[in-house]
Amino acid sequence: MPRWDHGTFFRQVAGPLLTSGHRVTVYDTLSLLREGDDLKALVDRWAAHLVSGADSPDVLAGNALGGAVVQALLTHDWTHRARVLLLSGPTVADDELNTKLERIAAAVGAQGLSAALHLKEEVVRGPGWEPRTASRHPHSTTAAPASSREEEWAGRRLSAGMRLLHDVDVREPVRDFPGPLLHVYGEQSLLVQRKHLATGPRPQHHCVGIPQAGMRPHADQPALTKEAVARFLGAEES
Repeated sequence: MPRWDHGTFFRQVAGPLLTSGHRVTVYDTLSLLREGDDLKALVDRWAAHLVSGADSPDVLAGNALGGAVVQALLTHDWTHRARVLLLSGPTVADDELNTKLERIAAAVGAQGLSAALHLKEEVVRGPGWEPRTASRHPHSTTAAPASSREEEWAGRRLSAGMRLLHDVDVREPVRDFPGPLLHVYGEQSLLVQRKHLATGPRPQHHCVGIPQAGMRPHADQPALTKEAVARFLGAEES
């Protein structure tokens, strides 16, 4: 997202985790990004940050770009003690996904942030979407920044985040991950789709499509998404 919302986007997913007794920390994936980073550099920085804590996470959850980062982290042995929950987090990008990501990223410089955000909304929207102002839609990121400096920073975040996913391919660490793993995705997403997700051969690896949902199933269908997450957590506890 071009502007960090302090974890608001994750509230519907955090509910089942909190109910099952977890303590939840929500990170801004791009907060550790440095000039010139590719996805590997960003993943390596997150790995160093996460293992520096007192406790290893027992659940790793990632949304969109954050989901790709989580999947890339699965090469580290300390992640193998965790369960992995992914929300529209691509495992592999094809030409179609690459083209859509670059179209949005390029629009920042060519047409401005507002135009780029409109292109982004067209592909992440759920069924029945129509343009709305930020005040009418709690998950909108299209509100006008307070200054040109903030707009420039938001545009850089948006374009960098899109380009980090270009040609992403983390199928190998996912395939070799020994623990429980769940992909949750919107069946009507026009960006990250079922074909961009992969699991390993293990029976505890699953994909759950949320009907009547786009790229943000937790916003489009919060009850169904919450049910899928709770079922995943409950299945592993029983």
